Amino acid sequence: MNTVQLGKIKIIDPRELWSNEERDFTPWLAENIEALSEAIGFPIEVEQTEKAVGKYELDVVGKVVGTDKVVVIENQLEKSDHKHLGQLVTYAAGLNASVIIWVTPYVEDEHRRAVEWLNEITDEQVNFFLVRPEAFRINESLPAVKFYVETAPSHFVRNLREAYKREDAPRHTFRRMFWQEMFDYLAADNHPNAKGRQTSADSWVGFSVGKSGVSVNVCMGQGSKLRIELLLSASTREQNEKAYEMLKRKQIEIEKIMDGETVLWDEMGSAKSCRIAVNYAYDKARAEDDASYRKELFKWIAPNLSRLRRVGAEYLAKGNE
Repeated sequence: MNTVQLGKIKIIDPRELWSNEERDFTPWLAENIEALSEAIGFPIEVEQTEKAVGKYELDVVGKVVGTDKVVVIENQLEKSDHKHLGQLVTYAAGLNASVIIWVTPYVEDEHRRAVEWLNEITDEQVNFFLVRPEAFRINESLPAVKFYVETAPSHFVRNLREAYKREDAPRHTFRRMFWQEMFDYLAADNHPNAKGRQTSADSWVGFSVGKSGVSVNVCMGQGSKLRIELLLSASTREQNEKAYEMLKRKQIEIEKIMDGETVLWDEMGSAKSCRIAVNYAYDKARAEDDASYRKELFKWIAPNLSRLRRVGAEYLAKGNE
């Protein structure tokens, strides 16, 4: 009889990994933001660490990938306390944040309840998360960290509220189903930023490429077309034009990466952003009713999403000229 040998998990004190919150833990969290993104269900891109907000300093500020939604992250290595809760709310107000995340390895019950209450009294535009990092080893292995969401907005309730408020709820219902099935398909294929993603009623979802102001979005475009776009959405038109022109100089290389897909090069007229994209015409009515047809669409989305993320990472995130 074969016996499977299993290692023993040993929980370790986070101070064994990071002796100082500001110098050690905050930089590590910023560099490993995808692990936190996976835990909370949507991708975050870091813009700055130790950002001044009035006379205080916020640990991490960023955005939800492909949007203007501000994310603030306050982290600590000790038990949750009133000081950090107060700072979190102060930073959220000062930056008009949409996503507020408190990362602490030891969660006190009164602080969990405080975050739950904040979610209860705010609408879907403001979302509070309480996240616990757990450090561990298996036998004598290298240490590892896993994030556990202790409390988060009730998206079921908020999505239901949104559906009641809008007349076009059937369209939103289809989008949520489509995106959820797409995330599941991509996660099964080990695609980054797909596992654990929360579904959305929006007509697009975004994926990070590792650079602020650049994202790859999957969109339900007008005219029953799926679109995957590498969107350049930095704060100024000049920045986006510069990045676009750099990509344009690499057009032959990029179109080779896209493996025969027709690439749309779009400066987007007077808009601030620029993009390159690929399109796929689909039957929306069939997509609503036919799961096997949706899977065909996901088979087109998956490789092209990976290709455009590769373009973003190789030509923009790494600063290639």
